[in-house]
Amino acid sequence: MVLPLTQTFNGPETPGIRIHVTSTGFLIRLNEVYAGATKSDGKHTTETIGWLAATV
Repeated sequence: MVLPLTQTFNGPETPGIRIHVTSTGFLIRLNEVYAGATKSDGKHTTETIGWLAATV
């Protein structure tokens, strides 16, 4: 189980966290969340992500 959390908020767009867990590790990716009529340009600035990983 992996619990990621965005620890910064850089740039005008809201960062969304995507996570992919495998048997040997995990990958974290950011995407931009749409807000009303605001369109995402597909790019996001650097953020700091904290995470906690544990076995269940």
